[in-house]
Amino acid sequence: MTHKNFDEDFISIANSMGISLYQRFSVEEASLFLRIPTSEVQNIAENRGLNFIQITDSKIEFFGYQLLEYMLHNTTQNVLPQTNLEQNSDKIIRAKEVQDMTGLSRTTLWRLENKNEFPNRVGLGANSVGWRLSEVQHWIDKRS
Repeated sequence: MTHKNFDEDFISIANSMGISLYQRFSVEEASLFLRIPTSEVQNIAENRGLNFIQITDSKIEFFGYQLLEYMLHNTTQNVLPQTNLEQNSDKIIRAKEVQDMTGLSRTTLWRLENKNEFPNRVGLGANSVGWRLSEVQHWIDKRS
């Protein structure tokens, strides 16, 4: 596999989203990541608007950097500047940051989530999850 050279801003964006640049995503996972229907992901890939890797004749996957490149190219055009709070409100944060913000353990977070007393986690890949920063902040504000 040829390794691409990524600039520090690109790497920083990937890290803030909790993804690895070489993490592999199925069509379904790419759909969740890009927040578009799976049929649209397949259509964009077929029309070469989104790079992918061919696994079998009928199965494709995407590297994290391919999805991030597509997302940045297609969402940064004609975007008005936002304040820092607006930029971070939909940021996905990992468990460690949630624990630091709430003062709760992973187990307590899990228990509260199962009782629908804490925001639901967001699947980021095969073995990674996070939470929407805005939902965690809202939960903290409600408790104050």
